[in-house]
Amino acid sequence: MPTNDTLSFAELDRRLRAVPDGPSAILNTPPRYRIANMVGGVGCVLALIPLILVRILPPAPWMLTLVQIAFAIMVVAWLPVFVRQVWTLGMTMWNWRREQVEQLDHDRPEFEAIIAWLCQQPVHALSGCQRMVALTQRQLMAKISLLAGGLDRLGILPAMAAVYLFLRNVGDILDMPLWEVLIAVLLILLWLIITLATLMRIRLQLYESLLSEALKMKAGSQTVAG
Repeated sequence: MPTNDTLSFAELDRRLRAVPDGPSAILNTPPRYRIANMVGGVGCVLALIPLILVRILPPAPWMLTLVQIAFAIMVVAWLPVFVRQVWTLGMTMWNWRREQVEQLDHDRPEFEAIIAWLCQQPVHALSGCQRMVALTQRQLMAKISLLAGGLDRLGILPAMAAVYLFLRNVGDILDMPLWEVLIAVLLILLWLIITLATLMRIRLQLYESLLSEALKMKAGSQTVAG
């Protein structure tokens, strides 16, 4: 993709994506684990279908078979992802000081280059982008509060609670109470929405930090020049 010197969020995002991975790249999910996440999600959806159909149709053996197969797919797909996440978290906590220093040394020249490019842009363009980011963040936070209340502070706990509801009924999954099915589905959906919104918020905060730093540097240079 050719470089564009005109300020836009698309160009800013392109430059951020072009930053090489550093020591913290271990936290990024490898492609094969992303595929496993998708397969596990499909298994989860397939496991929920019979639990809903059994409320409106007579129970049938294929329903139980589908739940068992789908649940097995979900576990087999998500177990390696979970194990990797635990191992990665443990290694990161063990080596956090060294990895943090190495990542900061790696990121500093890359972000300085992006800020230098931002400093070449007009002040009104930077200010306009900063206002748009701030507005988008406020709207995003309002939507999260409307959809999930304070559940965004619970992290992965809603998803774990949903898994617990399914596991406690694994012996007779088709007789799982409807209210538990609905609560489990709602918790999973809320967790997915919160996860996506959190990633969006982190990205917006990065945009805001870079734009604010560029504005400060331009204001400082203008003060010195004046």
